Amino acid sequence: MRILAALFLGTVAVATACGADGGGVAANNNGTGGSGAGPDGAVGGSGGGTGGSTPTCIIGTGQCSGLIPQICQIGGIWSSGAECPFACANGACTGTCKPASTECKFGKSRTCGANAEWEAGIDCEFGCENGLCRTACLAGEFNCYGNEVRQCDPGPPAKWVAKAPATTCSASAGTKCDAKTGTCITVPTVGGTTPTGKYYQYATFKTGETAFLGGYDVTSFGDFVYVNRSSANLDVYKVTLLDTDGDGDLEPNQHPDNPDNPGPVEQRTIELVITYTKAADTTPLGPASQSSLHAQGADKIFMLGPTHNGAISEFVYGTKSSTIVIQPTATTPVMSFLGFGYGDGQWYSGNESARRVYSFHAPTKSWVAEFGYPNLAGSHMDGMEVVISPKTGEQYVYVSDMTSDFIGQYRNDSVQGWVQENLFEYNDATSSAIEGFGFGTLNHFWGSSGTFVYELGGGDIQKDLEPCENGKPACGDNLPACPSGHFCQAGCCKKNVR
Repeated sequence: MRILAALFLGTVAVATACGADGGGVAANNNGTGGSGAGPDGAVGGSGGGTGGSTPTCIIGTGQCSGLIPQICQIGGIWSSGAECPFACANGACTGTCKPASTECKFGKSRTCGANAEWEAGIDCEFGCENGLCRTACLAGEFNCYGNEVRQCDPGPPAKWVAKAPATTCSASAGTKCDAKTGTCITVPTVGGTTPTGKYYQYATFKTGETAFLGGYDVTSFGDFVYVNRSSANLDVYKVTLLDTDGDGDLEPNQHPDNPDNPGPVEQRTIELVITYTKAADTTPLGPASQSSLHAQGADKIFMLGPTHNGAISEFVYGTKSSTIVIQPTATTPVMSFLGFGYGDGQWYSGNESARRVYSFHAPTKSWVAEFGYPNLAGSHMDGMEVVISPKTGEQYVYVSDMTSDFIGQYRNDSVQGWVQENLFEYNDATSSAIEGFGFGTLNHFWGSSGTFVYELGGGDIQKDLEPCENGKPACGDNLPACPSGHFCQAGCCKKNVR
């Protein structure tokens, strides 16, 4: 999980005004002391005196008064903010939970550490309840083990056993295990089709007019965008954001229609860095437009393929070697989209024929149907990605249809199960289809359509995609200093702090 918190190195400046014969000490507003005149207007004498104002802190630094964050504003005065819900460090609210509290998440029990961050979850054999693992199951209870339905043998010792008669649900047919009833049920369609927010289109790179060579299935990491071209080439591009409005800031979310960050769209450039080929470099690419890519770092990439059967391969750039890391059973659905959930440690996927999202159950080597989503005014499913919000730590699955302008946002609630959190829409200036999309460069989504590779984000969808609003740089320990004229406040670089 990547949670960026503000850590300020706060210092307090104490000014001393000295008089000619003993001098005077300037406090926050008034100074007293002996005779003589000191700097900053501090006037001393045998009967004492009064002094002028002096700053008490350095602008932009922070401190905490209990759980109340304080930032030094212009004039050298401490300004208090609202009380932090979890923890406060160096003038900023930090953490995502109250220390020592527990919760159930993804079927695991996890505890909030002293740093107000959730620790790694503990697997619960018999389920999680009120934040803690249950110690046994009860007669009549059921459990899902991948696609297999199990029932409780209360023992002692208690254990899960295969349901009699044996019951295995068919992910290919769109059924899943239901632990409440101990049966296979049709995967529910979750959410509606009424938009709840907006996002915008930014860069559009077209073949023949830019360095983009065309292709389908796109992923991104850092400044790089990766595209499957013709099932035979893995093209790596570098995207650079320019300060084309000349205000000294790089503003990836600036858009004339974006009320949160209005202004002209700043130009992006794209350059081809390298191409890895299936023939010479043994890249395990599957069919273009049906074999999603997923970048997890600068040294390797994952992809559905080379056989189009739900397998996932890892390709290492330096050694040009590939390894099949996920090999499902022969009964798996054919998968086309790929994402990885860092929160629950699971691979997610989907296929084009049905608007369904699947997760991979490693012990049984099987894809498990999770949920379905409604028709988003497109011809079929053609995009999926999993992203953890750096603000809240919540893990979201984003889905899209090939010919629609909508992206649905889903999360797995510990009580309700899968819920549609939001449905975002935008105006597509290129009338391009989505042939797979991925999240990365500039904290935006990147889509491909064969002729175009393009950038999507900003507005309402951006609120869960980056730690700072309106594309402002994050700051703090181990992060770059804020640009000139900006101050680090609450983990984000802000201009003209007052």
